[in-house]
Amino acid sequence: MQDMIDTLIKYGYIVLFFYSLGGGMVGILAAGVLSSQGKMDLSFCIALAFIANTIGSTLLFILGKYYKKDIMPYFKKHRRKLALAMMKTKQHGIILLVTQKFIYGLKTFIPIAAGMAKYNFIKFFIINTLASLAWAIVLGFTAYTFGYVIEAIFDKLSLYPYAAPLFLLFLAGIIWLYLSKFSKK
Repeated sequence: MQDMIDTLIKYGYIVLFFYSLGGGMVGILAAGVLSSQGKMDLSFCIALAFIANTIGSTLLFILGKYYKKDIMPYFKKHRRKLALAMMKTKQHGIILLVTQKFIYGLKTFIPIAAGMAKYNFIKFFIINTLASLAWAIVLGFTAYTFGYVIEAIFDKLSLYPYAAPLFLLFLAGIIWLYLSKFSKK
């Protein structure tokens, strides 16, 4: 995380834009913390992350909708999970498209599945734009508000360098168990 913060201080807005194309949850949180310290402008960070996230998710949707045959080999091992995501997109479209912005790991998968499920592009674009705006505002202001608390937590965690990878492995395990449980026959 400290490397991400150092990079954001140096290259700031450019890194935030490109990082937010693919999700950027850590980027907008780091930018919010840096904004609370006066090193970045919060409103510009939120606008930049919002625009980049909207563009990135829309491109993933287009990739799933028009290039399905080209990307299916990359999902060979995850066909059931993809089928589950397509089915859930059809059932719970709006709710899923909004909540997936806040769940790490699903932000790239759900727009592709929505495109493959032939979800209406205009409807997806409107929902995605509003969800990206809510995502950027909520995460940006949360990180800004709790910037000093987050900084203190990371200072304490830096004393235990093994804690962050263990937490990420735990989180990835929970997501994997959830997806494998609901994607069985």
